[in-house]
Amino acid sequence: MTKEKIRLSKKLLPRILIGVPTYDGKNYCLDAFMDNISKFTYPKSRLGIYIADNSKDNKNALMINNKFGVKCFWRDYTGYKVHEKLADSHNQLRRYCIDEGYDYLLHLESDVFPPHDVIEQLLWARKPIVCALYQIFDGAWRTPCLKLVDNKHELSKDFRWYSDLTNFHHWFVDGTIKETHIAGIGCALMKKKVCENFPFRWDEHIYIPPDSFFAGDLESAGVQNWVHTGVLAFHWNKEDWGRHSELIKYHKSE
Repeated sequence: MTKEKIRLSKKLLPRILIGVPTYDGKNYCLDAFMDNISKFTYPKSRLGIYIADNSKDNKNALMINNKFGVKCFWRDYTGYKVHEKLADSHNQLRRYCIDEGYDYLLHLESDVFPPHDVIEQLLWARKPIVCALYQIFDGAWRTPCLKLVDNKHELSKDFRWYSDLTNFHHWFVDGTIKETHIAGIGCALMKKKVCENFPFRWDEHIYIPPDSFFAGDLESAGVQNWVHTGVLAFHWNKEDWGRHSELIKYHKSE
């Protein structure tokens, strides 16, 4: 293939925004995270990066912009509820994807490290939304971050039931693309239409995070959520889920 044909073929590739919600508590892995993104094999000319920082002040957003040359949104969230703040951060990424004319949003949490060909792999799935597989918790309890639809007896179908894989998940991870209710949004590739039609939301009376509302809204509209069990991402979370991170050192192949 000639250089001209290669150049033209790259122009036909979809434009993809890597949208990253973060805050200063994730800076323990910021350098490694940005280094990992820089090694993505998808053509750089078709990629964009946009970060939504929800730290208590704008110092972290300015640091990210100055150090890495990446556009970084910040808003004063004083007085916001936790889920309200998270929903707004996610929506900032979603709106930027739409307004700037990107074809896909790769919603990537700042402590999730997918393989370098993650975009090609998830694009290959040809789904409106498909997620990479990563784990939560720690030690022997590390388990895939997903919930499956539990198909109960037909007499129970008035209600929707969901099941976790806990740490008994090896039968599920076989390299194929599978239906799921939710696989987290830590590494999720979604088409522009999904961004346009499904905003992230929260409810002050129901303690459910925005990603759970998002999954429920997809399901209610008949949009299937998928997980690619052949795309395994390392989750370097020292807080929230990683309760014993100071005692347990994980290798990124885990």
